Amino acid sequence: MPRRIPNQVTQTVSRLLQGGYMKAPPAWYEATLRHPPLVPPPHHTRQRPDEDLPRSQQSSAMRQPHERAAAIGGRSKLNSRKKIRSQMPPLRPQPIVYEADRIRRQFFRDHPWETARPQTLAEMDYTLDHGDEPEIPAGTWPELSMWSRMNPSVEKYVCCANGSVIQCTLKTREVGGVSLSDAYRRTIASYHAIQAERELRMRYANLEARSLGADMGLSETERGFLKEGRELDKWAVPIAGTSSMESVPSAGTSPRDKRVKRVNSEFTGGDSYMAAASSVSHGRGTEMGPATGSAGAAAPAGASPSPDDYLGIGASLHR
Repeated sequence: MPRRIPNQVTQTVSRLLQGGYMKAPPAWYEATLRHPPLVPPPHHTRQRPDEDLPRSQQSSAMRQPHERAAAIGGRSKLNSRKKIRSQMPPLRPQPIVYEADRIRRQFFRDHPWETARPQTLAEMDYTLDHGDEPEIPAGTWPELSMWSRMNPSVEKYVCCANGSVIQCTLKTREVGGVSLSDAYRRTIASYHAIQAERELRMRYANLEARSLGADMGLSETERGFLKEGRELDKWAVPIAGTSSMESVPSAGTSPRDKRVKRVNSEFTGGDSYMAAASSVSHGRGTEMGPATGSAGAAAPAGASPSPDDYLGIGASLHR
């Protein structure tokens, strides 16, 4: 049912009763006929204060100081309004900058190798509180070793929730009253000292373990050399006692005979070649003289090939 003016509700119910849409009048019908509701007063708009109005709609008392200043400076009202409108800052949200983000960004810019550390993506012990801060005695500067003397990793010592370079930097600035840059440099000096101490401990622990007979295994460099040696062994010569692969024929090929240089330098126009081919086709070897072009007797088995049989035809047929 739409909203109606209070004095029209009784009139609407009267029409519904006359038309037969309502069988019985409601309980409040007789009371509203005897005591009709009051007519609501007209709606009055609230006038805006003079200070909130544009300068063109303000009163003369508000515009008078601005007009007097414009007249003294020799500026027109139109130009001054345009300049005021152009000099207003843009209505855009301001960037949200945290000091912890600035310290974290500078830390990774100075120590890019820290991003190569393995990280745990699963947050198993996530809590909303920031943990307990170390107790710093009065009159002493905060040191990173007060949080921990272990390995200052990225996940544990750069995150703002678990005691870190960031917390130490902010605490140093708060306690010492120095700038953020000086506090960061002091904290980074503590960070480098802890890293150097950890490296020396690991080095001497390794030497002590090796002196007691511990097998530390292969290093990454030695493991790489071992893999390279295995690949080179696959290419090695399978026959023992050989130093180069050129001395052993490749698999599937037979050793080639030494090529025989022709001693007959006389040009015969191809007659010697045809005579040698004819003798080979009849099952006879070729024995061409240096000055003759006739075929000789068949070469005995095991004899060296004829100088004219430089194609190896006769040797291949005798096998």
